[in-house]
Amino acid sequence: MTTREQVAHLLRRFGFGASRAEVQFYEKLGVDGTIERLVNYEKYPLGFTIDLVKLLPRRDGVILVNPQFMGIYWTARCVLTERPLEEKLTLFWHDHFAVSASKVNNPFMMMQYVDTLRKHANGNFRVLLEAASKDPAMMFWLDSQTNVAGKPNENFAREVMELFTLGIGNYTEQDIQEAARAFTGWAWRANPAIRRARQDPAALEEVVKNGEPLFEFVDRILQHDRGEKSVLGKSGALRGDDVLGILLEREECPKYLARKLWEWFVYMNPEEKIVDALASQIRKGDYEMKPALEWIAKSDEFWSEKCVRKLIKNPADFCIPLARQFDVGVLAKPLVENPPENARGGAFGGLGGLYQAMARQGMQLLFPPDVAGWDWGEAWISTSTMTERIRFADTIANERGPMGTFGPAMVNQAGVQSSAQAADFLLEVTDAAIPAERKSALASTIDAVGGVEALSQPRTAGRVLNETLKVLFAAPEFHLC
Repeated sequence: MTTREQVAHLLRRFGFGASRAEVQFYEKLGVDGTIERLVNYEKYPLGFTIDLVKLLPRRDGVILVNPQFMGIYWTARCVLTERPLEEKLTLFWHDHFAVSASKVNNPFMMMQYVDTLRKHANGNFRVLLEAASKDPAMMFWLDSQTNVAGKPNENFAREVMELFTLGIGNYTEQDIQEAARAFTGWAWRANPAIRRARQDPAALEEVVKNGEPLFEFVDRILQHDRGEKSVLGKSGALRGDDVLGILLEREECPKYLARKLWEWFVYMNPEEKIVDALASQIRKGDYEMKPALEWIAKSDEFWSEKCVRKLIKNPADFCIPLARQFDVGVLAKPLVENPPENARGGAFGGLGGLYQAMARQGMQLLFPPDVAGWDWGEAWISTSTMTERIRFADTIANERGPMGTFGPAMVNQAGVQSSAQAADFLLEVTDAAIPAERKSALASTIDAVGGVEALSQPRTAGRVLNETLKVLFAAPEFHLC
């Protein structure tokens, strides 16, 4: 592969694809420089400024917001960010530590949970595990509030073993029961400002500006079971943090994490030797994520034929790259950074349509289907989801839609002279690799709906691009990254 092709591969897997300008930027850094910038993203600017409180829709001075609004806000971050791995990792952890607004129907609690994941995304898994476990949204989701001495609730104890650290089969029911006793007393409470937020946005703004949590962890020691417990062979008057430590020391934990990381960034069903090697790297680095991420990106397997353009795109990997490639952020950025008065969601420049498109394709951010998160790989592709993916052309290339003006303008400015050139240009913009016969089908579609002449006319350009993208989106190869 050329350096450009290698950089594009990195950006597909460690980000959300990239525009041509982004690929050119990273190409100058080279492969190692690109890995460094992606993984150590906190050293670099976001590329946009955002004041969430000012974005909140209001009516007559009263905040009107729901979890879906926060999902659109997160979608906007994915489109605008110049630190793509930050959001890609946050999405990974959202699936790993799955919490759904279907139950946690408080938009501020859900956004604080996402912020918790983002804050520790490329840091240390030990720290992240504790932070996620004590996050109020997680505790609400898994009923930690009702886990008290004498009447333990096993929900969190079960999921922290099965889904967060060890995997099924590496613990017993007794381990769960004993761990539940250790976690008794964990709870959360709300900042008083959150209760006044809808009627008094200034109170919320003051709390956010001062960096105070809207919800916080509380250790209710009087409701903790102080008795002896035994979890995975370790005994004593164990408390919640002790159990997390026990889980992290088990050899199954880095192996479980290694498998999930590999399937997210590289390919499904990895060989055991690969899982063992990555698990060894995780253990050696004491759960620091950056060395593990770099190890993945520099492994031979990451650059192998088995990996490159072989992973089925999830809805975020399908929709967000197209928004970035067609410069949708050009419309969204000024509205996000300087929202109009009483924007009521319009501050996102139509990115609500992007959020809804992902939801129709099976991934509604902040709404994973259950405690295990989403199913990956081939589960993303069905007759209904493919229909929705093809229909996504109506969002990207429809002159009547809020995002539909940029694609036609981009093709227009390219100065293409033939349908074949227009097809080549679209494949370059969308980072698509399809067989020659499908490329010919794109050119034929352009000819059938008016040719390059129609592409040059504002009145007809949107329709030409729309029809052509539908043909492209119908190509099976387009759904691999």
